[in-house]
Amino acid sequence: MNFIFPQFLWALGVLVIPIVIHLFNFRRYRRIMFSNVRMLKDIETQSRKTKQLKKWLVLLTRLLAIASLVLAFAQPFLPHHGGKLKSQLISIYIDNSQSMLAEGENGQLFEVAKNQAREIIRNVPQNSKIQILDNSLNYNSNKIFSPANAIRLIDDLEVDYRPNKLGHVIQKIQNIYQSQLWGTNHAFLLSDFQKQEDLSVLDLDSNYNIYIYPSKSQANHNISVDSVWLASPITHPHEPMELIVRIKNHEKSDEVSSTLTLHCDGNQQLVKSIRLPANSSEDFLLTINPSFSEWISGEIILDDVPITFDNSYFFTIPTIPKIRVIQLGKYVPELARIFEQDSTFQYAHYEVDQLDYSLINTCDFIVLNQIDNLSSGLIKQLLEFVNSGGVLSLFPGRTNDVYAPLLDQMGLSRYGKLSIQKANISPSCLKLDFYKDAYKRIPPNIFLPSINAFYSLKLDMKSEAILFLKEGSPIITQTPFGSGTVFQSAIPLDSNQNYISSELFVITHLKMAFGNGRTHSLSYEVNTTNPIYLPINYSGVIQLEKSDVKVLTDASLDNSGVRFWLNDELSEAGVYTVRQTNNEMLSKVALNYSRDESHFTFFSDKDLEVLFSKARVSLAINDRFSILKSIQDMQEGTHLWKLFVLLCLIFLLIEILLLRFIKS
Repeated sequence: MNFIFPQFLWALGVLVIPIVIHLFNFRRYRRIMFSNVRMLKDIETQSRKTKQLKKWLVLLTRLLAIASLVLAFAQPFLPHHGGKLKSQLISIYIDNSQSMLAEGENGQLFEVAKNQAREIIRNVPQNSKIQILDNSLNYNSNKIFSPANAIRLIDDLEVDYRPNKLGHVIQKIQNIYQSQLWGTNHAFLLSDFQKQEDLSVLDLDSNYNIYIYPSKSQANHNISVDSVWLASPITHPHEPMELIVRIKNHEKSDEVSSTLTLHCDGNQQLVKSIRLPANSSEDFLLTINPSFSEWISGEIILDDVPITFDNSYFFTIPTIPKIRVIQLGKYVPELARIFEQDSTFQYAHYEVDQLDYSLINTCDFIVLNQIDNLSSGLIKQLLEFVNSGGVLSLFPGRTNDVYAPLLDQMGLSRYGKLSIQKANISPSCLKLDFYKDAYKRIPPNIFLPSINAFYSLKLDMKSEAILFLKEGSPIITQTPFGSGTVFQSAIPLDSNQNYISSELFVITHLKMAFGNGRTHSLSYEVNTTNPIYLPINYSGVIQLEKSDVKVLTDASLDNSGVRFWLNDELSEAGVYTVRQTNNEMLSKVALNYSRDESHFTFFSDKDLEVLFSKARVSLAINDRFSILKSIQDMQEGTHLWKLFVLLCLIFLLIEILLLRFIKS
């Protein structure tokens, strides 16, 4: 046990006073003689013993009461286990997510949190070892700082694009605590404690002393641009296109009105007033009139305060020329109508012996149907076509050996035995990623066509079944080859009129034509850890630039184009131009802040106490007195002064009872 004010212990010397009084302040008795005092002598002896016992007990209780009072003024405490203060780690987490830009009772939540962190550091001993953490969890979070350096780090801290991931922060604190064998850990958590993840899995114990400082936002509503996508996946130069914008109202009780503005290629194209019911989302259809033929760069803007980081949504759209489609082999009218009646495509049919091989390199999608023979020259051209990013679809005829040389060189399985029987396509196919954009909502009892004949197909290691029967047999497989894709169908078209006349046949071939290898996401999150894919044919160092921001990264070819990852240097939302090192533009990519911070739901004080129940938790009020008390608790452990005040009162009560009930 230690004392905050040990100088008060000198007051224990006053214990001598009641002892002196007890020893020297005896009452003198006058003797009165009786004639027969034998019986009275026995009574006198017994009475003196009782008096002496009472005096000693009263003296003891007075001494204990005075000692307890003196000890209470000295403020005793039990230090936290783990030893001396130098063995303790002080971790300070400052939530610098976008939601901390909201205004609280004492100003902006982020600035309030920084001031609290500075106040904590100023009041800890100067030899303290401090860990500073924010949502970036960068290399600084693994370092230990002196108080002066920690304050400088806090001064430089800014709001970050990364969302609040409190579970990751706690894990980082645990890692450095356990790796360096600190005696105890004192973690100060300064956040609005937005609900974004399941924190029930936190593995804490009594070695962790958690001081929670929740910041309360005064914002009672927020609306955000949630997502943007095209109504049609194909765009053309100088042609209007329809854009769907999803707006969310995060307010749980009130309807919210706002203004929606569309900017395209630097020009304002549309202003729209919107109203959203409480706790709802709504999709709005906007028409874009692009001014440039190659790329469309746009921004959706909402008028909403005080939370503004999610009011903007950037997007990019490539405007590609017509998709060139060639059908080789037996003519199929149903297949031709898919592409002939859509201005998106440039369609042509050729017999194999009529084909100019130079046309292969100019097209995007080739369909082979019931080819009688494949020359080595045609096989070579098809291999180069697919390898360079083209899409090839194979339909067998009555003779399945024709494609064998081509399949062998591609490393694909040959066609197996032909089955002449009626079979049903599984509705589960429509849940695959290949069809994810084909239906807004899959009907519960959707009718899928049956097939009358099919070859057996084996799935290779790289192959994926995009269409299969109810019993599981694949009937169309998708396999990447080089930068392109091969679709291998097990269905002879001349024997399956029910299938080729169906909606599923049309959707499948439209997806083949422009849904594979040409996909371009309208936007990505700034903090994404997933690769970014662009439908371009390039590998090497690329540069992403916006205004005065220029960041280099490595790009590598993938099946669908080029692939690269973002790094921490890109922290601002907007439209970035992707260039080669020789400054030639390759593409454009839009980056947006995560919408996780848009949901204004927070852990309550009770929730936080439950989540951190395995550790020693102090839920603090956001004022200076609370901070000072937390620091005092951190340094001194468990306070005992209240216990000694209580003991003083108990001893005084015992004295009163002794004086009242023990007869002299």
